[in-house]
Amino acid sequence: MSDTQTAAPEVHEKSLGRTYEGWAFTFCKAAFLALLFNKYTLLVTAGLSTVFYVLASLQGVREWRCFAKPPWVTLFWGAVFVGQCWSLFFRHGR
Repeated sequence: MSDTQTAAPEVHEKSLGRTYEGWAFTFCKAAFLALLFNKYTLLVTAGLSTVFYVLASLQGVREWRCFAKPPWVTLFWGAVFVGQCWSLFFRHGR
């Protein structure tokens, strides 16, 4: 067997492992934020996401890694933030 034949499965396993680690790190960050902010997690993260997407856009960034693309991602997280504000602070009869 040549070196390229034995190295290919190893590279694939490492890249798949790196993919899993990336997902784990994403959920680690989410869980840490939930631990810090408790019932305000969605409010805080949606608000900060909106602010930082607006700031990135103002700096000329046009390619984002989120599931939605500009300007929809900013509008989506802004709407989530407003909905959470209403739900947590202004909704009566809870």
